[in-house]
Amino acid sequence: MLDPTTLSPAAHVRSACHAGVLRTILDPAVTLAIWTRSPPPGFIEAAERLAARAPFCRTAEERPDRLGALLVADVPLEPCARTRLGTDIARLARLFAALVATPSVHGRLEAIDGPACRLFHADHVGLRLLCTYAGAGTEWVPDEAVDRTRLGDNRAAVRDPAAVRRLPRFAVAILKGHAWRGNAGRGVVHRSPDASPDRPRLLLCLDEPGRF
Repeated sequence: MLDPTTLSPAAHVRSACHAGVLRTILDPAVTLAIWTRSPPPGFIEAAERLAARAPFCRTAEERPDRLGALLVADVPLEPCARTRLGTDIARLARLFAALVATPSVHGRLEAIDGPACRLFHADHVGLRLLCTYAGAGTEWVPDEAVDRTRLGDNRAAVRDPAAVRRLPRFAVAILKGHAWRGNAGRGVVHRSPDASPDRPRLLLCLDEPGRF
């Protein structure tokens, strides 16, 4: 599996180690923006402990500054770790809300230890933020390596397995979906990686309000 930070980016992708790269998603030519970052001290261990409590899912729709606290309100972490996670989610929610110009954000914090969506697909949303706190990151494929007419059959849609790339852990990605203005038929093709009780994932997903 290829890490996008070690490769020349596809023409429709922007990747950098600063949060400002996320704004490039507003460029009509860009459908995936990736902010690669490192976790704060102690964050990895806490995220792994929480992922190990899978399966569970917390959802909320709220103002960005309140979203983090709501999503982590009853998660089984010690208070300091819970605060760090909630603070990070709130920060990402503020960044996302600024991009989509919305006063509220729909958030999902999910620990996964079983089958998820293994079919390559593109979402019928505007913009979506994904951040994997524990476990394997979301897999995606450059446009030139996908036969969109064959989506639903992984081998036919992506003939070269070496083309599949994986978002780094803790990276923040903004994916453009089919519903974004002017982007019909160009949503980022991606899928969930394998997860199991031995390799659980902790995933944050942020969407525009009213999507669920």
